[in-house]
Amino acid sequence: MTSLRTLLILLTLCLVTACSSTGRNTQSGFLPNYHSLKPSNEYQDTMLYVDNSFGKDALSKVETLYLPRFEVWVNVKQTEFLNINPQHVAKLSHYMQSEMVSRLKRHYAVVTEQPDKLDNTILTIKGAFTDVEFEPTELGVRDFVPIRLVYNAGKSAYLAATEQTEALTHVSLESAFYLGDDKEPVVMMAAHKELDTVIKVDGTENVKAIREILDTWVNNFVTAMIKHRETGLN
Repeated sequence: MTSLRTLLILLTLCLVTACSSTGRNTQSGFLPNYHSLKPSNEYQDTMLYVDNSFGKDALSKVETLYLPRFEVWVNVKQTEFLNINPQHVAKLSHYMQSEMVSRLKRHYAVVTEQPDKLDNTILTIKGAFTDVEFEPTELGVRDFVPIRLVYNAGKSAYLAATEQTEALTHVSLESAFYLGDDKEPVVMMAAHKELDTVIKVDGTENVKAIREILDTWVNNFVTAMIKHRETGLN
């Protein structure tokens, strides 16, 4: 396995840790094509493409990371249940960019404005939120056993008293890496994850729920980039 592919697998780990499998991926149109994406053999809910020309030698020449703010390609559903404002998603995009820059700048030259000249020492990493959604969790058939029913009844009373509810938080991210001034991406990734959370019924904590997923993604992304940069481990 090449060090590049190992790196990319580590990058996708953040979208696996502490999240459940969904078997669902979005195709928002952010990526130039989706036919080249293949399911990851290591992790669920992750699709990946790496161009053959982008190997260890090409990656070793990269000195600068250009990180434009993640775009928002979200068709936010207008529902009564914990609806999230598209402007809140835009703020999360800024938050994610800021976190990545602050963590990576000690190890790479990192810029958020496009350089005047793009060459093979510059890797552009573009990304987009392509799905953000909340849905209520309800009792399933497997819950209807006496002890489970009592537990859920007590839990429901507690959540009602504290004005909280259980929700399933969906987040999808798509990303494309461009080397120099290449018009076609050398790497494409798409992942969808969901997380069970308990949040306020009025939705005031819905951004916090999404941030839990993003924090894990950023942490693992930065860790993988730094590890590869400093050790070159495969």
